[in-house]
Amino acid sequence: MRLLYIGAESGTSLQRAAAFGRIGLDVLHLSPYAQLPPHWAPWLNRTGGPGIDRLVANGLGRRIGGRRFDFAVVDCGDVVGPAALKIIRNAAPVVVNYNADNPYLDPSPERLRWSIFHRALPHYDLVVAMRRDGIEEMMARRGARRIDTIWQCADEVVHSPPSLTPEEKGRWSSEVVFVGTWMPGRGAFMARLIEKGLPLAIHGARWKRATEYRLLRPLIRSDHLEAADYTRAISGAKIALVLLNGRNADLHTTRSAEIPAIGTAICAPRTPHHQQLYKEGEEAVLFDGADECAEACKRLLADDGRRQTIADAGHRRTFANGTYNEALTRRIVEQVAEITRGGAR
Repeated sequence: MRLLYIGAESGTSLQRAAAFGRIGLDVLHLSPYAQLPPHWAPWLNRTGGPGIDRLVANGLGRRIGGRRFDFAVVDCGDVVGPAALKIIRNAAPVVVNYNADNPYLDPSPERLRWSIFHRALPHYDLVVAMRRDGIEEMMARRGARRIDTIWQCADEVVHSPPSLTPEEKGRWSSEVVFVGTWMPGRGAFMARLIEKGLPLAIHGARWKRATEYRLLRPLIRSDHLEAADYTRAISGAKIALVLLNGRNADLHTTRSAEIPAIGTAICAPRTPHHQQLYKEGEEAVLFDGADECAEACKRLLADDGRRQTIADAGHRRTFANGTYNEALTRRIVEQVAEITRGGAR
């Protein structure tokens, strides 16, 4: 099968495109952002991005040319509106949207970022979203037709447990790590962990915005990490933390799948999703609030055998859960086949 994949050429979008290739598809990967001017993101967030859809449509039209595909996947889709979607549909009879974010909230907490996406949403043949409370109803109200909800996924290649060299161990080793961007509330959470005596390492962007930055600064080891460095930072830790984005109504996140896939013990908020994904105390350590998080991590740090047992059990559970990109891509291909048999429109 020939796949037209429209998504960023970095991060998890690139990982998903590669997974489609690994299961045997012939993939043309085009970035919808390649033809946009600098500072397009603030333009989109503050004004709704008038004109962006047309720029993306023109750019995709030139690069696709007269080629034809069995189906198309639009990853995210924040800059792909009806005009760009029309260009894509001219090249592929079935068009799927995959969005790991939450563009379905009303009102959106992200200003006007999803304005273009909302106009295109009713025109997709299949819309794949992350499991959240009430997400199907939110999607239907926004105009989504055929809906599929899934767990967040790790990648079989990028998040496989690495063998760190002595030099890499020296660079990436830590007791407890959080790899992720600063968001409101996270600085206070980390500050409380420090007060409780937890040895922390932090990797991620925007931490200078934290009110607690002076306290956190000695613990911040790097800015944003991707791919191999992201995996090394988690692999080098004895325990890795999951923190959720409350504004997105998250009950689990990509790290919920990635940390155990990498082979590190996971410590995550006690949500219904984490309780479904892992057996508490056996495959993951769960917490309510910073104090319980700190105490749970300290107990694990003091018990190497139990910590390794939890890490190994969590790793095995990821395969039982099927929270990997190749399982996701096969699921999408199966649904595309169903749509094709029934008529794409």
